[in-house]
Amino acid sequence: MADNRNNMGAPVPAGIIAQVAAGLRFAFTGKGPDWFGPMAAPPQQAPEGVAGRQFDYPTGYNIQSSPRAGEAISFGQMRALADGYDLLRLVIETRKDQMAKLEWTINKRGKSKDQDARCDALISFFASPDRIHTWDEWLRMLLEDMLVIDAPSLYARRTKGGDLYGFEPVDGASIKLLLDAYGRSPQPPEPAYSQELKGVSAVHYTRDELVYKPRNPRTHKVYGYSPVEQIIMTVNIALRRQVAMLDYYDVGSVPDALAGVPAEWSTRQISEFQEYWDALFEGDQAKRRKLRFVPGEISKNFHETKLPPLKDVFDEWLARVVCYAFSVEVTPFVAQVNRATAETNREQALSEGLAPLQKWVKGMMDTIIQSPAFFGLSDLEFDWINEETIDPLEQAQINAIYLGAKVLHPDEVRADLGRLPLTPEQKEDLRPAEPVIGGQAGEAKTIAGTASADDSAVAEKGDRPIHVTVNVPEMKAPDVFVEGVTVHAHVGGQNEAVTAQRGDA
Repeated sequence: MADNRNNMGAPVPAGIIAQVAAGLRFAFTGKGPDWFGPMAAPPQQAPEGVAGRQFDYPTGYNIQSSPRAGEAISFGQMRALADGYDLLRLVIETRKDQMAKLEWTINKRGKSKDQDARCDALISFFASPDRIHTWDEWLRMLLEDMLVIDAPSLYARRTKGGDLYGFEPVDGASIKLLLDAYGRSPQPPEPAYSQELKGVSAVHYTRDELVYKPRNPRTHKVYGYSPVEQIIMTVNIALRRQVAMLDYYDVGSVPDALAGVPAEWSTRQISEFQEYWDALFEGDQAKRRKLRFVPGEISKNFHETKLPPLKDVFDEWLARVVCYAFSVEVTPFVAQVNRATAETNREQALSEGLAPLQKWVKGMMDTIIQSPAFFGLSDLEFDWINEETIDPLEQAQINAIYLGAKVLHPDEVRADLGRLPLTPEQKEDLRPAEPVIGGQAGEAKTIAGTASADDSAVAEKGDRPIHVTVNVPEMKAPDVFVEGVTVHAHVGGQNEAVTAQRGDA
């Protein structure tokens, strides 16, 4: 019998243990060998209540002293850029004009769009939402804060009895957003907003007291992202170009012309002659345009400087970027394009730019109407009235299509034009007289009328009806209509035309 005492207690190779461990791990967890793998995740350190936090906000965020603290661009800078760059300001005002002119209403939710007394009361209320400004003025104030700083704010002022008095616009730059433990806006009764006045936290508001409606919120930021902030670099470049252009006219560094002097003149002589020359034209604009005789060497060395281009392709590029950010038509600021392209650009800018703004306004108004904190009318909604085309020819074509398809009645079209419905006499006058066609097939069909006594002349278009006879072969009665002085007869699938002369029978 072999002696195995020397083999007892010998260590098992490490590779075998690793293989057994890997097999057991795969059997219980389903995970294969972890060769250069991601390794196991470290154990979580935060308590369970942290789950669902929106983003990694700075510790002690709510004790910051001012809105947008820690952001690269402040509210004040965005407003300064929007006011300082005239093209940007024009685009903003254009978009505000387009929104303010739209018509709106309030009706019941659903396809019926019915209205009741509550709708009429809300329409009357929002005709002046803050009891000071009209709807157009009130909306323009909100759009200004939305387009420039994306911080439109409304304070819900109440009467002493607790009823809603009005929704007053508040400077969004003075509102600091507060966060709960999850990085989100706190729910009532906890304050969600703080108004910073005179450098201190003056007033706290709950979400039932202040309507704060940014259009472009982001998960990693507390405040919205306005169109002005999106093009901040472009606006800075444009402002510097405008300053350089202003300096060209205001200060200038290149004279209008350079004239040489004799080489032997000293600096003092050149200075004295320059003072003499400037004195000749100082205070008298007319003298500047008159001919002056100068020494020969000066006239030989005269060089007129070339004006630099004050507007080039880059200026158009800046205009395109600004207009694109606001979805406004760029045609007024770039080189001329043909009419079809301009019309296409205009329609595209209106459809792409107005629709998102209309939806944003509707969302804000629906929140006010339906929220239990305000009106609590969940079955009503704010709705835009479809905008009518402003081109009279285009509107006339649309009306003609609707009338032909029996969608509209002529009186409805007249009502849109601000006219009264047609009277029975007017309807009778507008009804075309039907031609009288008598006899059987194969007989002559006659359209009665009178003819002029001048038989030698051809009837002119617009003359009185004339007596015309059309001979038709044996078949069904033709469809006959008169165009000017030519009678067309549709017979057997073919059109026959007869031109009438004065005195013809």
